[in-house]
Amino acid sequence: MLLVFITLAACFTPIFGKITVSEISPLSLGFFRFGVAAVLFYITLKLRRGNLKFDKKDYPKLIFLAILCIPLNQFFFLNGIKLSYASHSGIIYAMNPVYAYIIAVLRKSEKFYYIKLAAILLTVVGIFFVFYENLTQTQLESNVLTGDILLIFAVLTFSSYLSFGKEIIEKYGALKVQAYVFLLGSALYIPLFIYDLPNLTFVNLTMMGVIGYLFLTVIVAYLAYFVWYYALKTIQLSKLTTLSNLAPILTVIFSVIFLSEKISTYFIIGGIITITGVLIMHRATLELN
Repeated sequence: MLLVFITLAACFTPIFGKITVSEISPLSLGFFRFGVAAVLFYITLKLRRGNLKFDKKDYPKLIFLAILCIPLNQFFFLNGIKLSYASHSGIIYAMNPVYAYIIAVLRKSEKFYYIKLAAILLTVVGIFFVFYENLTQTQLESNVLTGDILLIFAVLTFSSYLSFGKEIIEKYGALKVQAYVFLLGSALYIPLFIYDLPNLTFVNLTMMGVIGYLFLTVIVAYLAYFVWYYALKTIQLSKLTTLSNLAPILTVIFSVIFLSEKISTYFIIGGIITITGVLIMHRATLELN
């Protein structure tokens, strides 16, 4: 059940994101989403008798993580998903372990392996095929390409958050760090929210939009965090990574079913190549570790 929950949370995030940003302005949605999640994390931390005290030398790192996790990541993800397709988001987000490895190698916290380089090159080729049909000048395709580029930056900021946050999470614990990062990140997001106020309206909000918001906030930003860390302690990593690779495939399938998105031959080819590269990356990581 934990594996099913994690997989469904991941695969439906782009779909509910696409639905919700069509009814609530992306910048305002990001503030409401993580503002509420931050409060939930803080309440949870207090119930577990935790605190938000850190060594002085670690505050710059926490500020950097907060900027990566919320203002930057949410700006790129929510604006990207509005312009692009949920299916594209599913494939692009599958590249998260690839980005994470590249960052780790650059930071010299992981060794370089040629097999992983081959996996990276495969994902690059795959993403090229995903983008191929949008490399024209029509307005619709131009918007989709812009959205895809924003989604790539969303994955990059999220991967950076995971990579740079690893050491500080090991030092203080995930709940404490997450609570502080969400609270500070939401505070840093306020200027974007104020800037977006003229675009904020609930006139077009439907029940599906409300469900989408609750899913993105409570299920993904809050509950999925606890399930993931609990699963890491109780389930083999190989099973977790195998199931996580199903998420982008399910996202594509459900995007066709629920959003009526059209899947081209180039997209299918690109998706298969990208996911193959990610699978090779996962397999190499498990074998080399």
